[in-house]
Amino acid sequence: MFTNAQTSSNQPNSGRNFKSFFRFHPSLMMLSLFAASMFIACGCRSHKNTIVNAAPQFNSAVVWNLTLLRGQEVTYQKGQSIATIQINPESGTFSGSNGCNRYFGTVKLLPDNRLEFSEFNGTKMACPENFRKLERDFMQLLQRCNAYNLQENSLQLLQDDKVLLTFEKSETVED
Repeated sequence: MFTNAQTSSNQPNSGRNFKSFFRFHPSLMMLSLFAASMFIACGCRSHKNTIVNAAPQFNSAVVWNLTLLRGQEVTYQKGQSIATIQINPESGTFSGSNGCNRYFGTVKLLPDNRLEFSEFNGTKMACPENFRKLERDFMQLLQRCNAYNLQENSLQLLQDDKVLLTFEKSETVED
């Protein structure tokens, strides 16, 4: 067996072990404990910030009402349906009313707020001519949209960086 005297002559820093080092340097011990606790605290960040700061995502139950067409306020005629859109990212579909008829199709949501609408279909009800202008303009613009800007209560559909259609979140939610 070795004694302390034998061990100390064979090893540098004789007589200095972990406890005795910090006993003679208490401020260094406090600094080390502080640094360790900060390291641990920074590594244990809550994931709440990620969710709170996340960009809004499409909710398939939300109906969006058309308010602006090429930046101009939409005026609805007496008896005319509000033009709407509802986007379902889970099924890759969209649907709504164009002020006269119901429409539907498929949608791909792409990175960087890009999208692709395709396979447009709809009902073909006879509507008064003054309703049909909104229907034609709305459907022509919708087919040109390739990007979106989604906020909590508003949706803009764009062609590249030009806003074509602006919607507000409806007070009613479809199931």
